[in-house]
Order: sequence, then C-alpha cells, then structure tokens
Amino acid sequence: PSMPLGLFAPVASVGSEAPPLGSGALALLQAALHNDVKMWPVSMPDAARVRWEYALRSMRYTMACSDEDEEHCDSMKAAMSQCLEALPRVPNDGGGSGGVGCKGFGDRLKRMEFSALSRTPLRGA
Repeated sequence: PSMPLGLFAPVASVGSEAPPLGSGALALLQAALHNDVKMWPVSMPDAARVRWEYALRSMRYTMACSDEDEEHCDSMKAAMSQCLEALPRVPNDGGGSGGVGCKGFGDRLKRMEFSALSRTPLRGA
C-alpha cells in the first residue's frame, strides 16, 4: 500500500489508533455477501478504494477476454460485479474519512453496537 500503482497515489500510512487496512477487505466481503456492513472500525481510505475498484474492474475485463472455461469465468465475473456493486457500501472509519460509503454518525454507532462482544469467548477445547 505504500508504493504507487501507476497513476494511483500510495495509501497513506495509518496511525496507531486507526483501524488496520485489512479491515476494508473484510468489510467488502461482508457488504458483497450480506448487502450491509456490520463491523466497526473499518479502514477504506480513498486511495485504497480506488485500488480495489481498479483491481476488480481489470480482473473482470481480463476474464471477459480470455478463452478459458466459460462456466468458471462467468461465475468469477459475476462475483467481481457483485464486489464492485458492494464497494460503495464500505465505510471509512479511519482518520480523515470523507464519509464515503458511511451514512453518518448513527450508522457508525449501529456498527459499533453490532461489533461489541456480548460474552467473552471461551477457550478452545
């Protein structure tokens, strides 16, 4: 994330209190599967969001041009399209968030409530 990708600027380093960048990928998966993000905090800076969109679109285009297994490629292209549709629903709770994908303070509080542990997990057997 600290290296430029073509004309895309590098993702700014996050502070110690900011959520890890990997939380954005998990939130994208949650948005694609459940049409809603219930986890908090999520870090999806604009530079990371643009990289995700570029990667998903280029993979979908590459699969459309290939002559590989049609059935497998069709299901992968559908999954890429589903992720692209879910990308705007991923919020950014990191520092300097522009509010993209977040419905406001009420949405953030709702996600905080859903992310709270109601019980302490027990040790594994």
